[in-house]
Amino acid sequence: MDIRYLIVGAPFIIAFFYTLFWLKKWGAFNSSMDDHPKKMNPKNNSLQENFIIENIFLTKN
Repeated sequence: MDIRYLIVGAPFIIAFFYTLFWLKKWGAFNSSMDDHPKKMNPKNNSLQENFIIENIFLTKN
């Protein structure tokens, strides 16, 4: 293997493992889902609010 590949690729490899380290530290890989809700339920799902949001994005200027 040429040393140039190692010089160019080393920062990316280090950044990858550094990201994995912090994700593990923050608990991203914990498989226990007891403290999380099983299903997300929208609290206020009225049709009027949905139409208002759609009209905001569909209007032309």
